[in-house]
Amino acid sequence: MRRKTIIATGVLAAALAAGVAGVGIASADSDTTDTPDKAPTQPTVLVDAAQRTALGQVAGGWVVSSDLEGTTWEIEVAGTDGTVKEVYVDAAKGAVVQAPADDDNDADDNDND
Repeated sequence: MRRKTIIATGVLAAALAAGVAGVGIASADSDTTDTPDKAPTQPTVLVDAAQRTALGQVAGGWVVSSDLEGTTWEIEVAGTDGTVKEVYVDAAKGAVVQAPADDDNDADDNDND
């Protein structure tokens, strides 16, 4: 009986060793040349300040959406007449700016490129 226990223990130890070695090999095979995605830089002007600036451009308006597009906040403001105006606020200075050049080909763009 003791011999069976020793053999079973040996088999179990070998299986565990193979499993640990397999994990080590799998870890070694992972591609470490990829650099992790760099987090975007936090804007100096945060969304609440950009929204207040945008609201100053539309009398009686309210914010519909806010998106940070690169270094520019894109704020959609609905007016009391129901129209929606896009206001662009510089994320570093907080000033209203012209719409940035559209350099991407988003499917949701409505600019008739």
